[in-house]
Amino acid sequence: MLPQQGIVNGHYNVIYPATGTFYWVKGSQGYPWDVDTFDSKYIYQSITEHVWNDPTTYKIFQKLLPWMPRCIDIPVVPGKIASIPIDATQTWFDIHTSCTSFTSHNLGYVVNEIWGPSKQAIGTLPTAPTLTLSYRYSCDSHYSSCNYKETFALQKGNGMILWTYYSLQNGQYVQVQQVAHSTVTLSSVVPVHPCW
Repeated sequence: MLPQQGIVNGHYNVIYPATGTFYWVKGSQGYPWDVDTFDSKYIYQSITEHVWNDPTTYKIFQKLLPWMPRCIDIPVVPGKIASIPIDATQTWFDIHTSCTSFTSHNLGYVVNEIWGPSKQAIGTLPTAPTLTLSYRYSCDSHYSSCNYKETFALQKGNGMILWTYYSLQNGQYVQVQQVAHSTVTLSSVVPVHPCW
């Protein structure tokens, strides 16, 4: 299978500091979205869409999943900055097929890492310092042989500019899909979430 690439419906950063919540809204109609929370220590993965065009369907972690440190000291020499291993007992999530109907599932062992900084340019965006979040899941108990990996390139001044999804095949990660957010314009959107 060849990797899929392209821009999908835009990408909007919506932050609510008073509640410690931010959205990566993926469409101008207010959904789909990723909903994350933050406190003084971490940014947590919480909710993502299930069916792209139906905001009454979603996946939600039963316990917030620490995704990355809230604050990071940027090293002079690029490399792995942070690593957060998460035991399989902490990765239960619910898949909602409606606001009230859901089934429970488990991601197995998860490891989240921050890498960088690197200088990256994409599309019309100028070269800028970039950190990469590596999110690996369905791992074995040694946090290796993870079946899936997603990376998020987070660029200073622009936010998330590149998302890439991989699957493990014959011991190697093979790119399955990639979405670039290579232009930045000022716009606004209101997140739509009828279930909460």
